Amino acid sequence: MTEIEAPTRKLPPNDTYRILTLENPDNIAKLKEACKAAGNQVVPVRSITEAMVFLETKDHVDVIVAAAHLQNESVFEFLQRVKDEASHLKTVPFLMLCAEPGTLGLVTSPVVEIAANALGADKYLLMAEFDANLLIQEISQLLPAIPSKELDGDPHPTN
Repeated sequence: MTEIEAPTRKLPPNDTYRILTLENPDNIAKLKEACKAAGNQVVPVRSITEAMVFLETKDHVDVIVAAAHLQNESVFEFLQRVKDEASHLKTVPFLMLCAEPGTLGLVTSPVVEIAANALGADKYLLMAEFDANLLIQEISQLLPAIPSKELDGDPHPTN
């Protein structure tokens, strides 16, 4: 069962966001710690199926951060499911992260970014070396003004 992990830095409820992370085992700990240290709740998942089960059955997330290169799965499939016109998730900001990709990942990154943007990603971030401060800065730009758990309505309106 997917757990919501508490932030390591305590912020008021109006400043505490929930971030779903879909990342490879090599980078999941760094990603989780950066988000939690910034005062955010984190929902770490290891597969698209686990992500979709959480997203379909829990109350909210404020942003999704997914690895550009997943092991044995397609981040593009996940992005399409989230951004599908019929999905209640379509307005949730989606950041595709290419962190410490290695040579092949660096070479293919421009094409992956084009595909991510075409499929509806709100942001594509390439980090040859993991940079927690840059990651949090980029995530912060995607967060709604008020965490969705503090609202009765949709924190990501379509208009």
